[in-house]
Amino acid sequence: MYTEQDYQDITALLKRRMLWVVIPGALLLAGLILCLIRREAWGRQFHNAEFAKIVAIALTLALGAAIIFFQGLLVAPVAAYRRHLDGVLHLRTRQTTGAFKEMEPTPVTRDGVRFYPLLLNVGKMTEPEDDRLFYYDANLPLPDWQVGQRITVTAHDKALGAWEIADE
Repeated sequence: MYTEQDYQDITALLKRRMLWVVIPGALLLAGLILCLIRREAWGRQFHNAEFAKIVAIALTLALGAAIIFFQGLLVAPVAAYRRHLDGVLHLRTRQTTGAFKEMEPTPVTRDGVRFYPLLLNVGKMTEPEDDRLFYYDANLPLPDWQVGQRITVTAHDKALGAWEIADE
């Protein structure tokens, strides 16, 4: 399902996205620092000592809002997906073989990544205690598993990293 190249690509994307947050943040921070340094001169120039204070407050609010907005919108989803790929490619995984039971049609968000929940049954199909819950990446095309088909999945935690049709 995943390769090292996928991990390298998502790492590069994360670095680019972080730059998209750092550059505007640095510009706003530089403006804030300039405002704090020049506040007395600006107060004399504009005949209003409150002007620099208002600009400093506005820049501080803009800096905070920009960091929160861009971090949540641009960086956090990519960082979550990178953690997911790191887990399935580099951390401890386990293999489970069972009969495919069902996959939910709507994705859920788990640890910041969208997944389709699926059930594998490792015993009797009629026994719910033999069901094992796993999560299939919603960014990938869905496999055409048939109910009862035996598959072997490799998972980190409950997130699938690889799958194959099991030998009968």
